[in-house]
Amino acid sequence: MKLLVSSQIKAWDKYTIENEPIISIDLMERASLSFIKWFVSQPDHQARKIIIICGNGNNGGDGLAIARLLRDRFFEVEVYVLRFLSQDSIDFDINLGRLLNYGDVKVYFIHDDIFQWSYDKIIVDALLGTGTNKPVTGILQKVIRYINETPFNKVISVDMPSGLPSEGIAFGDAVESDVVFTFQLPKLSFFLKENAIFCEDWKVGNIGLDVSYSEQIFSDIYLVDKNLITGIYQKRSTFGHKGDYGHALIIAGSNDMLGAAVLAVKACLKSGTGLVTAMIPIDGKEIIHMSVPEAIVKSSGQLFFDIVDFVPDLKYTIGVGPGLGRQNQTVIALKHLIKNCTKPLVLDADALNIIADEKELLEQLPPGSVITPHPKEFERLFGKTSDSQAMYDLQKEKSVLYKLNIVLKGAYTHITTPEGKTYINTTGNSGMATGGTGDVLTGIITGLMAQKYMPEQAAILGVYLHGLSGDMALKKESVESLTASDIILNMGAAFRHVLRD
Repeated sequence: MKLLVSSQIKAWDKYTIENEPIISIDLMERASLSFIKWFVSQPDHQARKIIIICGNGNNGGDGLAIARLLRDRFFEVEVYVLRFLSQDSIDFDINLGRLLNYGDVKVYFIHDDIFQWSYDKIIVDALLGTGTNKPVTGILQKVIRYINETPFNKVISVDMPSGLPSEGIAFGDAVESDVVFTFQLPKLSFFLKENAIFCEDWKVGNIGLDVSYSEQIFSDIYLVDKNLITGIYQKRSTFGHKGDYGHALIIAGSNDMLGAAVLAVKACLKSGTGLVTAMIPIDGKEIIHMSVPEAIVKSSGQLFFDIVDFVPDLKYTIGVGPGLGRQNQTVIALKHLIKNCTKPLVLDADALNIIADEKELLEQLPPGSVITPHPKEFERLFGKTSDSQAMYDLQKEKSVLYKLNIVLKGAYTHITTPEGKTYINTTGNSGMATGGTGDVLTGIITGLMAQKYMPEQAAILGVYLHGLSGDMALKKESVESLTASDIILNMGAAFRHVLRD
């Protein structure tokens, strides 16, 4: 799914109005009905008083339409209107007139800071919508702060938390929403760490904007959803055999970190690879044989990877880094591997830390390679940034510069490609913030590349399956108890979900 900036979404509204055709007030009604359909389906919304706080622009018009539609469904509604714009929008005035004609919905106009509402209400924020491009001030700021400071109310924002821009981090005060019900597409600011307090949870309502516009408009940012994944997934042949599904080589582990190698090798097998070879220290051979009997084992050094004369056979797809260590001999061996390998690599963990110490290696990586840093590893590689938006901008820049697929791990993992595209993942949960989950991801991506997925495809599909497996595991575990091994155990369920219609 393409993601668009606010100016493109506004143009999409205009295109729909002109080409469907539909008048703007009816499109607003369609959006409000989308909100209502979701709202009334929530059990905790029943029998609670609702306060809708409206600005006097089109977002306020949405709020007024929502108030009328809720009243029609016998909800108890009060409306507060703040006319902070010098002139009402046309659709706001139409919906205000429609609501006032009922005569039985209380509508209060906020002229100063004398306003209040009690606890245990549902507050619907329809003040600003996507119109924010500077910090809020004055009475608008006071209203937003009052919403945030009044406890025990559930806050739902219409389209956007008021005060939060559609792109980038908040300028200042913004509504701290429990849920954002946004229209047609999620907004880019939802995926930034700094904005989590404003949009911890969000829902998307389809309001029927003309699909031909989205097909023709340019965007290099995509949301990784099931539709995208089913387009990437390669169905297996009935007559396929292990030779058809590749041979992966996982170079991982050192004397104190053999578990990382076990996790990466197991995950690689679970991704569907035909054959997996584990290259590990000699002292770890028995552990791999016992933990992953399906794997072939090759030995490197006694305690860590130190084979400097190893030239990878072209039959392998190589993943390197989990638990590798940073001994001098390992550094020499990794540099030799990078210099002599022409096929794209998958690099994680200590492989990235070694490269961070010798940044000239970035230019020597085979084009199309996949690197999978977490934020601190990314910082070591490419430098500090002021915020997550700046970090994602730098990620995209470095993907293009070094011709790499960069998987920046975290909530809403971002994947950037050598062509300058960005893919934002939607699967996964906070239970995956535990040791070993990155090793599992390295194994999955390596295994997919071995199966002849293009590196970009392997990164996108691998991240999605990794997060989805974590979500499947969470049905049986808690965010506190979930482990990397749980993710591997649920890979089959994740694949079945992808295949399900």
